[in-house]
Amino acid sequence: MAYRSFKWFILGFLGLGLGILIGFEFNRNKVQAYTLPNTEVRHLDSQAVGIKYKLYISLPNDYSTSDKAYPVVYLLDADYSFAIARNIVEHLSDRKNLPKFILVGIAYENPANYKLNRTRDYTPIFVADGGYGAEYQKVSGGAPRFRQFLQTELLPYMQSHYRVQATSILAGHSFGGLFATWVALTTPSLFSGYISISPSLWYGEHYIFKVLDRYSASVQQEPAKLFLAIGSEENGGDYKMVDDLQKFAQQLEKSKPSPEQLTLKILAGDNHNTLFPGAFTQGLLYLQGQKL
Repeated sequence: MAYRSFKWFILGFLGLGLGILIGFEFNRNKVQAYTLPNTEVRHLDSQAVGIKYKLYISLPNDYSTSDKAYPVVYLLDADYSFAIARNIVEHLSDRKNLPKFILVGIAYENPANYKLNRTRDYTPIFVADGGYGAEYQKVSGGAPRFRQFLQTELLPYMQSHYRVQATSILAGHSFGGLFATWVALTTPSLFSGYISISPSLWYGEHYIFKVLDRYSASVQQEPAKLFLAIGSEENGGDYKMVDDLQKFAQQLEKSKPSPEQLTLKILAGDNHNTLFPGAFTQGLLYLQGQKL
């Protein structure tokens, strides 16, 4: 009887060990999601816009072991651009091409509403047609409220929760580039510098040129440091985006006290979809005073 009990004990022990080994092997071979190091996700309710924003935040790799304050890059369209921008910032700062930045990607609770969210937040005026179509244009013209969110909610939130410097950059592409350009003209001191990549200057029958006329006529405006970029292949279709940006830069240059505050780069061979990584890189370098 004792032998039988001992036999079952041994079999049970071996079975348990085999189960642990199988479980260990399963977990070892299990496909796992990759997480970007030194990143956080936070949420911020906006009274100005009336929605909740999702913030993707990348901290320098020495943030937790230092007491330093860091400059900040605020990034639009973060649902697609954050991982790209974060890796660029880390790669260049690790190699001493750039200082260490805190990167704040402004994303949304429902990325499926990508077209609606960016139409609402990044367009300066209501336009019934154009863009992604009338269905999305119904919510257009929300840029003043989104700018208020940045100014009165997001920037103070970062100042109270993180060690940030006064130096900050706003970066956007396409509609995001339009918004960045519009802010640079209407409230230039809100950020230290602006990166505007393939801005949709055609929006609202080139409404941004009316804003530029008012900016140029104002003797009290402090000029912002602005990096403009466009792909050489962006003059096709309905929009002559290269021509638009060249004309815009030429007019804006008349209001700039020095060429160090404005540059336009046309990246050979790039189109609207391929431009962002290279242009974002060059924009960061330019705003840090490096020659391109």
